[in-house]
Amino acid sequence: MTASPLPPDPQLGVRILPATAACDYEFWEARLLSPHLLRDAVAVALHRLPLLAVPVGADRRGGFMDVLDPGYAQVLAHALQGRPGFKWPVASGRLVRWGDPMPENLTPDARCRFQGLREQPRRPASLRPLAGHGGRNLEPPAPKPPPGRQPTPPRVFVLAGGPAP
Repeated sequence: MTASPLPPDPQLGVRILPATAACDYEFWEARLLSPHLLRDAVAVALHRLPLLAVPVGADRRGGFMDVLDPGYAQVLAHALQGRPGFKWPVASGRLVRWGDPMPENLTPDARCRFQGLREQPRRPASLRPLAGHGGRNLEPPAPKPPPGRQPTPPRVFVLAGGPAP
């Protein structure tokens, strides 16, 4: 017997926010062949982490988002229904897909073209997709340098505008 997935916690829900509220907005802005698609994009907040959902159009034929819970996928597909550029939003397990279905066995370059992405970002900064869009950052974060020595507090206090000694 397999356990059925629990429904999403009603306290957390799915919130649709302005596109610029998404934590991965800069990644998509630097990678999209047609950045004007960002006008109809929305930030989708699940568990307080807003990720960008980019509509289809121009060079972008389809999109998807991995939400880690089938219940949230159903709620998100319903929330995207009727929005410009999010045609045919469908939840399948943990994935929500919209636009044309992505053909099987595409090369990585063909997958990028299907999603309307550039091979290299417009800016030289190394931007990586977050896990919600199929990207996996397997490298551990760079260690933070140890905190430096705190500056020594001043020994003499001089009031500004006071008489000079």
